Amino acid sequence: MEKLLRIKIKIKIYFFLGILISSCQPIEYEETPHFHNYYPLQISSEKEFLVTDIIHNSFGKDTNTYFLKEVVAEQFLDLEGDTVYRIERFSKDDSNANYTIKDVWTAKKNHNRALLTEENEIFTKLIFPLNINVVWNGNAFNGQEYQEYVLESLNIPYEQNSLAFDSSLTVIQNYKLNLLQYESAKEVYVTDIGLVYKENIQVEFESGNTNNISQGFEFYQELISY
Repeated sequence: MEKLLRIKIKIKIYFFLGILISSCQPIEYEETPHFHNYYPLQISSEKEFLVTDIIHNSFGKDTNTYFLKEVVAEQFLDLEGDTVYRIERFSKDDSNANYTIKDVWTAKKNHNRALLTEENEIFTKLIFPLNINVVWNGNAFNGQEYQEYVLESLNIPYEQNSLAFDSSLTVIQNYKLNLLQYESAKEVYVTDIGLVYKENIQVEFESGNTNNISQGFEFYQELISY
């Protein structure tokens, strides 16, 4: 009887020791995905786009198409210690012509956000970590008024002309539609490539007829090679 009692006591001791040891093990938390690969920045990377620029006025519309090439040319550190990438942009009107320099932009990405400087204006293109409910001010680092950016979709397949991608996200930068005007600005990014599509539309309608544009502009930028 006494021997059986000692066995039961040992079993209880081992049981509580097991609980104590297991409670001391570190808890492994699943790391939140930030999706930084939607905004890749790498020296010597190139992308080529087809751009369609349409101007509407009282005389009708004027359509201009051209090719745009972006080259990540070099990198340097800014005053905040972030790596900044110099993006040289070239254009040509004919596919058989040679590219000529158009302008130079800069881009950088840190743990929290991706920034692009366009014509000396800084825009917050993405913020991290990304999720479908995220909203941010695209003009947070420039002098323009508050502009709400909304993540419309995340990690979905995307097709554009002859190109197909497994994972994409779409950022809605502006949207307005009524009987007098239509505005739409959005960008599409895919993993390990970055921006593949951009549109910016601001048009006004004649006498409330949405099929009759009186003035405004349409801008479309589509990736054709990378």
